[in-house]
Amino acid sequence: MASTNRRGWQRGRGEDPILPEVLYVLWERRLLVVGAVLALVFVAAVFGLRPDRLYTAEASVSVTPQEGVGTGEDPEAFVEEVLAGVTARDFLRDVMREAGWTEGPEEFRERFDVERYQDSDGASGLRVRFSGSSAEEASRSANAYAEVFVDRVQRLNDRRLAGGSLAAGARVEKYASPESGANYHLLLLAVAATVAGVIVGGTAALLLESRTRSWRDARDAELTLRAPVLGVIPDYSSEEG
Repeated sequence: MASTNRRGWQRGRGEDPILPEVLYVLWERRLLVVGAVLALVFVAAVFGLRPDRLYTAEASVSVTPQEGVGTGEDPEAFVEEVLAGVTARDFLRDVMREAGWTEGPEEFRERFDVERYQDSDGASGLRVRFSGSSAEEASRSANAYAEVFVDRVQRLNDRRLAGGSLAAGARVEKYASPESGANYHLLLLAVAATVAGVIVGGTAALLLESRTRSWRDARDAELTLRAPVLGVIPDYSSEEG
């Protein structure tokens, strides 16, 4: 005869828990697991949608030498030379006007991150990132920088500024998208919160189960004894009382 008393959800044999037991415990305490998931998803939503959160959008511009000028230079050095010629005069002011920025120029400049790049196929250019208070503001400002940059490069070509020797081609390779950046971030937060909720809720369920010292039903007995239950005697003690 088997006792209905148990010590922990390892079923009194000192064995490590197996997958059916884990799934059974999680199902029995599913309300706890679901509650943990919903709580963490709510926290993630509050964090992801808070008004002071910064959104980052990225646009890319390719820069290539034309008419044989600059073809012998290091690509990154050539991009740096073009960047210096383009941004030499009132460049940021034009970008602010194109982006509709109404605050100070220093804050506008600090939110930009301009990175030179060179691909494996030899293409080079700039990656322009802007951090804004909304996805629309971030993408609008990054695209404004890219478009004004391309327009300034065309002016350099037409007027042969920067010493009369700089000739470059530039075009916007990728425009920043407000929808994709925001949705992608929120999706990552939701997935991370769901996984964390399952882990936290599952761990709490297993800890609570380890403190339970009685069987709830025949399934508990089967998992404890590692044997099928052939019959169950109903408990009439409450009715007799």
